[in-house]
Amino acid sequence: MKKLSTLLIMAFALVLGLTQCKKKNVDTIATPNNLGEAVYITVNVGGDKHTVNPGTGEVNFENGDKIYVGNGGHYIGTLTYDGSAFGGPIYDPKTTDYLHFYFVGGLTPSATPVPGTTPDFTVSIADQSTRLPVLSYGRSTEKYTTSSATYSCTLANKCGLVKFVPATATSETVKVHGMKTTATINFATPGITPTNATGTITLYPENEEAKWAILLPQDEVSTPDGMIGKDGCIMSKVPEVTANLYSISGVSMTVKPGMLSRQFTINSEGDKVRFSQGNLRATTSDEGSSWTWSFATNQYDYIGAAAANTSISGNGTVSADGTVDLFGWSTATTYYGINDSNNNDDYSGDFKDWGGTIGNTWRTLTSAEWAYLFNTRSNTTVNNVENARFTKTAITTPSSTTVNGLIIFPDSYSGGTPSGVTWGTINGTSSGYTTTCTADGWAALEAAGCVFLPAAGRRLGAAVNNVGSNGYYWSSTANSASDAYDVYFRSSLFNLSDVSNRYFGYSVRLVIAFE
Repeated sequence: MKKLSTLLIMAFALVLGLTQCKKKNVDTIATPNNLGEAVYITVNVGGDKHTVNPGTGEVNFENGDKIYVGNGGHYIGTLTYDGSAFGGPIYDPKTTDYLHFYFVGGLTPSATPVPGTTPDFTVSIADQSTRLPVLSYGRSTEKYTTSSATYSCTLANKCGLVKFVPATATSETVKVHGMKTTATINFATPGITPTNATGTITLYPENEEAKWAILLPQDEVSTPDGMIGKDGCIMSKVPEVTANLYSISGVSMTVKPGMLSRQFTINSEGDKVRFSQGNLRATTSDEGSSWTWSFATNQYDYIGAAAANTSISGNGTVSADGTVDLFGWSTATTYYGINDSNNNDDYSGDFKDWGGTIGNTWRTLTSAEWAYLFNTRSNTTVNNVENARFTKTAITTPSSTTVNGLIIFPDSYSGGTPSGVTWGTINGTSSGYTTTCTADGWAALEAAGCVFLPAAGRRLGAAVNNVGSNGYYWSSTANSASDAYDVYFRSSLFNLSDVSNRYFGYSVRLVIAFE
């Protein structure tokens, strides 16, 4: 190919702002060499770091950063930054098209592009824990020519920079769910397009007071999910994200200890809740003179036939110190159901919500809400089952113990089929805990927002039975003066409208309204 000297002027318009912020203007000199079908291009730029300054939105470069070049409907070469300039060959450029430039902020393409063949590839912006991955695109103002020519180009952002502000400063990892995390770099139809799938973004920690994320264009998210460390957090809405959006005002986040990160719709009005991190429990070190209320550390944890479940000796008292996690139906006279009486009259009266033991924002689901959760929600597809809501499951814990129970899928599940998970019946009541999870498989499902209700058995007086085989979970809805509704499941049964005597000791799983 004939030697030629081409001058490209590139203005990197890395303008991440609701108002116009800084542009980085750079001079680009293209110096082709006679390499057969290859043309070598050198791009001189200002700056020496690929970093994003959250305060201004300005972007610089670092060694190894790459610009991917498209022409004629496919990828034709990569330009790599060496500390002073981008350089590299482009192959067989066509004079019928422009030169298209893509900067993807150090991200790795989903598959290695092949010059002259690859029409597109995808990149993931999910992990932003160490850098903010700007995505930007531009094309030369003139079509490629084999004669000496001068071009100009503006490489404009196809993403936005949004600030997240924890109500309490934290050094812990912050994640936001329900965001678009992948984009297609398209050479056939030049541009950068977000894919529809949503996932989790790990935020960039500027400091303990401010976290940042590069977000792809998407609609406003009015009820975003978030997690700080192991605790869920309630966030204000994420604004609509358009190319070059720069939001300094930020999204406020408040940690709710013990709250899982994902949302579950509980009625036709669209009200949403999040579940507690585990079943409710009460612990005493003075045989019931005082109690400390908490949640189980892990979703699969339960006490079973161990003190103090088997040591209740009165109303709110035990004969051995320990932890209780099976409660009779809660009324004002039963100390939240820590009572060994088998007389329904001792549990008469109006329901007293267990949420009051943790804080007034926690509460127990009604029978109708449990039913909507399992039977009515519109939900995502899991293993080709539309509106997947639950599956009976056997989990292998990190200690190699098998725990049977019930997995509930969140409103927006995007976890696919993680390694270590074998799907059984979904939304069905066939015999057996047919879905199986290794410890790693369950960890992946939990990270994707799934809730697990362990088959923790039931208590009658101070005797505990059906541990590991049956699960019983109270609702807040009375059926009569002597009984109340609960959710009951075992290997071959799932009953959302079960009615039980109030004196039975059942599991309690609290929820918190999404704010």
